[in-house]
Amino acid sequence: MEFQVGDASLRHRVSVRGLGFAQLERLRGGDEARLAAALSVYVGEPGAHRPAVLGAHSMDAEGLHFQPRFPLVAGVRYTARLNLGDGAILDHGFVVGAPEGPPPTVVAVFPSGATLPENALRLYVHFSQAMETRDAQRHVHLLDEAGSEVPLAFVEIEHGLWDPQQTRLTLLFHPGRVKRGIAPGERLGAPLRAGRHNRLVVDSDMSDAAGRRLAQPFEKTFTAMAADRASPRADAMRVHAPGEPTDRLVVDLPEPLDEALLQRLIWVEDAQGSRVEGTPDVGDGETRWSFRPRNDWAPGEYAVRVHPALEDRAGNRFDRLFDRDAATRSDDPTQPIRLPFRIDRVSLKGALH
Repeated sequence: MEFQVGDASLRHRVSVRGLGFAQLERLRGGDEARLAAALSVYVGEPGAHRPAVLGAHSMDAEGLHFQPRFPLVAGVRYTARLNLGDGAILDHGFVVGAPEGPPPTVVAVFPSGATLPENALRLYVHFSQAMETRDAQRHVHLLDEAGSEVPLAFVEIEHGLWDPQQTRLTLLFHPGRVKRGIAPGERLGAPLRAGRHNRLVVDSDMSDAAGRRLAQPFEKTFTAMAADRASPRADAMRVHAPGEPTDRLVVDLPEPLDEALLQRLIWVEDAQGSRVEGTPDVGDGETRWSFRPRNDWAPGEYAVRVHPALEDRAGNRFDRLFDRDAATRSDDPTQPIRLPFRIDRVSLKGALH
């Protein structure tokens, strides 16, 4: 029987391998509480008043496993305790080694432009590798022109709002300060004020899933502009059809739109209505969407489809405003916007209908 502690790629999973048949049978089919009683991990030495590290348990053919909710901290001494209820308790002390590899960095913030409407809805912070999610938002700060932190700038979400890869943190500006007629907004005003400068700061105490701290603090400065209270206009979109089989399709957008939503709410269909497989790209301050097909373009009829739920930086959709009167709200389904284009059969020079 042996204890094993996984490295950072396994988020420090603690395993007990080599259990006997009778021991495995006693554990097989056990619920989380039963498995937790059998294998627990503590900071330092186990004690009557010392809680076990939070996490989840599982069993497979290799043995019993404990996955901590958060990666274990390098340099801290832990104790794994195995108690199978047969009177024997086995303790295994261990220290997680310092992680290897480069420290994380902030690689992008969206919206990427130097200006934001004062009623901007969200920010996306992209990191170079999977990050530690615990208490992530306390390392992110919105500062005003005087360098003071803006109170209630973002919605406080425990451990943050992350994508599945834990490389993108979504910061939601507090809707109580963005939407009109809501108490915090009436009392404190919007977090952003038109004509003023703000700094988004990610401090260097933020760490990745392996415990490495940011290589350096990150700052992005932007200027707030007047509030955006108009929906994006579909008739202002312009499609530039590809002229060669390997060219990208390019769509000029009516204004800067939500970068994350642009990745999944615009697509291309062929004449039969089937989705064309390929790779989208967003550029020019989120005012241009382009698409390279997996296979070369074939002559024929196509259409760019835009889901009406696509939003601008203030959360305004193509079919409704974010900051609207509840009496005007409609739950009627809206069809995706259709922007047709053609690839000529002879010269393969694209032409818009």
